[in-house]
Amino acid sequence: MLSWKHFGDVHKWLYRASGGFLGARMGRIDVALVETIGRKSGLPRCVPIACYPYRDSIVVSASNSGKDTHPVWYLNMQANPAVSVQKGRDRYRAIAEEVPDEEREGLWKTIVEINAHQADYLEKAQRKIPLVWLRRVKG
Repeated sequence: MLSWKHFGDVHKWLYRASGGFLGARMGRIDVALVETIGRKSGLPRCVPIACYPYRDSIVVSASNSGKDTHPVWYLNMQANPAVSVQKGRDRYRAIAEEVPDEEREGLWKTIVEINAHQADYLEKAQRKIPLVWLRRVKG
């Protein structure tokens, strides 16, 4: 049986092997490969994450499918906000920053229009789901 972890591993492999040609979209949803540094191990960790346009780059939702805990990649970003992003063929360094509270409501509307599952996660979660701007580092 194929688990979500195995699916993620295959997805990452296809994404990387194709130079971002395969795996950068799942239906209407863009997917980025985001590399963080493990907060405990200090090792690089790469995860495919649904992403949405925001300012000069993208935003990701730390919804964890509506679970009451934050995803590990989000905890890693809190410990070390310097990340690497691959969105399609575009690769860049970024800083993970929380979206300002005054922009959250409007941004959630946009996210839910693109990915209706996020509305379910918002309703299900017993926590404030972080929206993280992966702010492109210039240069």
